[in-house]
Amino acid sequence: MIKNVLFLGILGLIIYGCNHQSSAKKDLSGVQQPDSVYVPKYANRFSIKYYSDHKIVEVLHPWDSLAAPLSMVLSGNEAFLKRNPDAIRVPVKRWISVASTQICYANELGVLDQLVGMAEPEYVSNEKVKKGIEKSLIRNIGTAYAPDMEVVLSLNPDMMMISPFRDDYYGPLRNAGIKVATNSSYLENTPLGRMEWLMFVASFFDREDFALKKVQEIADKYNAIKEIASQANDKPDVFTGKVYQGVWYVPAAQSYKAVFLKDAGVNYIFNDRPGVGSHNYDFETVYEAAGDCKFWSILVNYPGTYSYSALKTEDTRYADFTAFKERNVIFSNTNSSRYYEEGIMCPEVILSDMVKMYHPELLKNYEPVFYKRLTKE
Repeated sequence: MIKNVLFLGILGLIIYGCNHQSSAKKDLSGVQQPDSVYVPKYANRFSIKYYSDHKIVEVLHPWDSLAAPLSMVLSGNEAFLKRNPDAIRVPVKRWISVASTQICYANELGVLDQLVGMAEPEYVSNEKVKKGIEKSLIRNIGTAYAPDMEVVLSLNPDMMMISPFRDDYYGPLRNAGIKVATNSSYLENTPLGRMEWLMFVASFFDREDFALKKVQEIADKYNAIKEIASQANDKPDVFTGKVYQGVWYVPAAQSYKAVFLKDAGVNYIFNDRPGVGSHNYDFETVYEAAGDCKFWSILVNYPGTYSYSALKTEDTRYADFTAFKERNVIFSNTNSSRYYEEGIMCPEVILSDMVKMYHPELLKNYEPVFYKRLTKE
């Protein structure tokens, strides 16, 4: 069978499920070749290879650029599963999550009914999960770093979706027979890249057809807003963040947050600082660069209504910024906005919020969801 490489956005993307031959094609070295491959258009850290009786999900650079790839074998074929007991049976019927972002993907796919365990559920705002915890339909397995092994084993999950760590916190669980799937979505440095990990999660539930359409739909909306932002007459200067334990973490130029700002049609003041992570600066360094910026964008976790008074209470020097003086602070209160849990699957909404904040004339009738202008004194 001719090998098909699937690229998002090209007609005829879903071909992996059709007309598989009983004998798999092999290359000259005798290695079995996939019938088709899903190559993400926006994400850079995973791929899915499809064979007649199984699929292989590969995670590239699972925790940093030097880490070796991780491969997970998935199958719903009884004969294959009998020959390969380490493979994950799909579609998954019982699974455990260790991160709220995974809940966002699962909610989009409609597979929360299969969730039987959750790490640190106190940080989850999804109502279905909260009710499941209350009714003991979903068990609290402890922390993501140190899950309760006895509880995990008692749940007998088909799969436990984990976050990648350089140190293998899940070795004992693997040794006990728990099959784990490593989700590295948070390492993607673009909004659409993180969103496209919906396909990764979908592969464990045989929901790729739905996920593919959803990814394209969201990407189209995002790019439409990005195009609108590009029509702005000016690009105001913007800086982000606050001091945390004496350090101001500034997003690097190619980071997730910086890409959002670029696509929103603004001039990110630290756009000359390369990298995909963040730079650690003291207050004085940030003030020297951003003291006269028009806008200041922050994320806060504040119980109640946030205000300029509350911001100044955190550090009186904040009042020296022009953005503070001119009341041009843009914020999202993650205590109530569900930015972290839901935002990953609606980057087009976050981008629309930003465009509304920085270029209100471009989206006159739009009502922001996550980001607001700080108005309370």
